[in-house]
Amino acid sequence: MGNGGESRQIMIRHFLLSDLDRILEIEELAFPKSPYHESTFLYLSWLYPDTFWIYVGPARDRQEEEIWGYLIFSKEGHLVSLAVHPRYRRRGVGRDLITKAIGMFSFKNISAEVRRSNLGALAFYQKTGFQMVGVIQNYYGNEDALIVQWTPPSPSNGL
Repeated sequence: MGNGGESRQIMIRHFLLSDLDRILEIEELAFPKSPYHESTFLYLSWLYPDTFWIYVGPARDRQEEEIWGYLIFSKEGHLVSLAVHPRYRRRGVGRDLITKAIGMFSFKNISAEVRRSNLGALAFYQKTGFQMVGVIQNYYGNEDALIVQWTPPSPSNGL
């Protein structure tokens, strides 16, 4: 029950098996050309148990919580997958997930592959401070991947 104030319950937590159906739904919406299969997420949850994160926010009716997005990454700095439900895009979900990862791990850099035609993702990464550093020909079968990378700012050397 609201008191007129903003009482959003935002939380980033580890993936639970009970999240799988919602993750698959978000995956279909985010990557209609090549969504990961259920078995892929089960494997990734085994491979990255500490870095498969779920972003949870209030559901539309505010009675329950709802998964808004997820991030899977390696501790070495490779973003395996990042997706946000279209309803919750442009609200800082992806940025918050990446910011938390940067805050918890000392990455030399963070990189990801992005489908060349995924202009929304490319704009997001550019806005988040990533730069395009390479291309992998036919990474997605018939489409190239652009490699985007974020590098932490260098400490100032002057007085």
